[in-house]
Amino acid sequence: MHRKFRLTLGRLAALACTSVIAVAGCGGGGGESGASKPTSKSASKPTAGAGLIPVAQACDGLFDEAVAKEAREPNGPSEVYPVRTESTGQVAKALREESARRGTPEDLCTLTDKAEGKELLALTAAWTPDAPPSGRSVHYTTTVGPEDAGRLLVSCDLGSGGGTESGGTRSLEFAMRDYFTISDHSHAKLLIASAKKITSQLDCREDPEYPDPKDVAPPPKPGLR
Repeated sequence: MHRKFRLTLGRLAALACTSVIAVAGCGGGGGESGASKPTSKSASKPTAGAGLIPVAQACDGLFDEAVAKEAREPNGPSEVYPVRTESTGQVAKALREESARRGTPEDLCTLTDKAEGKELLALTAAWTPDAPPSGRSVHYTTTVGPEDAGRLLVSCDLGSGGGTESGGTRSLEFAMRDYFTISDHSHAKLLIASAKKITSQLDCREDPEYPDPKDVAPPPKPGLR
C-alpha cells in the first residue's frame, strides 16, 4: 500500500511537469536544459525588424528619459522606428579602415516615424581634417536647423597602427539631424554619448576629454527648448 501511494505521487509530479514544461521547463540535472536563456540587451540592438519601439529605447540606449520626454513633447511620437544600422563595433572597424582619408559618414542611428517613413533623427560619424580649436580634444558646436542640428569634433590620432598619415592629427566629426527639434542640451548629450561609444573602441593615442553636456549647452529652462 505504501509503495502504491509513492507511485501515485510520482505520476502526479510527472503530470504537473508536463503541463508547465512549455513555459518554464522542469528542474534537475543542471538547471539550464529546457529553460529559455535571457537575451542580452547589448547584443539585441533594435533594427529594422524590430518595428516600432518606445522613444526611450531609441539609438541603442542613447536616449535617457529627459531626452525622450523632449522628443515626445509637445506633439512628438511616443514610438519610433529604428532603421537598420551597423553595430558600434562594426562602425568602429569601418572607421579604422578609413582612418587615412576623409571617409563617407557612417550611420550610427536613424529613426523614422514608421517603416519607410519620415526621418526624425540621424546620427553619423566621419573622419575630418579639421581639429578642435584651442588645443582641446573635444569641441561641440551648436548649429541651427534640423538638417544640421549639432556637431562634435573629437581628436583621435590612431598612430602608425591605425593607418593615419604620419604627422597628421585626425579628428572624428559626429553630426546629427533632428526633426524632433529637441534642445541643444539634448543634442550635446546624444553626440557626446555617441562619440564615447565609438572612441572607446578605436584606441585613440590620447583619450578624448569629454565635457559635461550641461557645460557646453545648458539644459533648457522649463517651457523652453
